[in-house]
Amino acid sequence: MSADSLYCPKCATPVAHGVPACPSCGVPFVQQVAAPTEGHPAYQQSPYQPQPVYQQQPVSHLSEANSKKMAAGLCAILLGGLGVHKFILGYQGAGWVYLGLLIGGVMTSCFFPFIVLSAPIMGIISLIEGVIYLTKTDEEFYQIYMLNRREWF
Repeated sequence: MSADSLYCPKCATPVAHGVPACPSCGVPFVQQVAAPTEGHPAYQQSPYQPQPVYQQQPVSHLSEANSKKMAAGLCAILLGGLGVHKFILGYQGAGWVYLGLLIGGVMTSCFFPFIVLSAPIMGIISLIEGVIYLTKTDEEFYQIYMLNRREWF
């Protein structure tokens, strides 16, 4: 159907203009009457031509947000110190910080033992981020991490 296609508010089936009820689920569409304005009489629709109420096409960005949320959340929990979840969300800078701290911490740990703490700290941070990702709704996740591009927490 075209960009101005209409959809049933209950089952999201595409519906042609002027159809009084959804052909798929049978839900009748509601007749609307315009509210009167000052100086103008109310517009009354004839009972023979009801105007159905339609819904726009279901939002597609939420399915993308859900898939990225699940992938980033699980990778943050399981592969946290590697920063894979940051690369999934498109945050290359933050992903390289994770990876650099992990590799740098492992390589320099024989010379400076206190730097070996960078890997567990990044693992804990990514675990927290993974839980945060998975507890957000799809709409919140889309707004915060995909639209506003907030990289940390």
